Amino acid sequence: MRRPEFLTALAGAAVAGMSPRAVAAATPNPTKRVLWLRHEGDAQDTLAPFCVDGRTVYWPGYRSICWVMRDHNVAAVQGFVRIDIVLIEALWEAQQTLALMGMRRPLVITSGFRTLQTNEATEGAARNSMHLYAKAADMYVDGVSTRQLFDVIWSRSISGGMGYYDDHVHLDSGSRRWWVGELDVPVFSRQFDA
Repeated sequence: MRRPEFLTALAGAAVAGMSPRAVAAATPNPTKRVLWLRHEGDAQDTLAPFCVDGRTVYWPGYRSICWVMRDHNVAAVQGFVRIDIVLIEALWEAQQTLALMGMRRPLVITSGFRTLQTNEATEGAARNSMHLYAKAADMYVDGVSTRQLFDVIWSRSISGGMGYYDDHVHLDSGSRRWWVGELDVPVFSRQFDA
């Protein structure tokens, strides 16, 4: 294992409260990256490698992941797109951290890519949502609280926008930011007495 991968695993272990020796024993092969996803609406599962050499995209597995993360509300020809590989890496990192914590379960995707028509019909969706660009996923994990899932995602090196809701967590590959439910990111300003 190379130093960057060990440090990533060590950071995940800190979240899980594991010793460095336990991390080395539990860390999966860093060159083969397999993501386990389930789509909530139709219970479609995929356990697919999207990278087998640590450097390049493995197309058969990648396409399987994109299929699960497509817009299920429209015809497949409209809803199937290439999902941002940075988002897939971020999902994989979160799943690996959960696995180090003993939680080996699929990420249940409630919303991946959204067409404009689906986004407009989604209550509370941003007009310029990252879902429109195949760069966002809303998800939960059975048996894991949304707070715990949010904390795991926050701890990872690849995490962009993170939204914490009652029943799911949003993750996108945009700039690093966070929000809670329908609330905006709090803005703190200094107020001085005159």
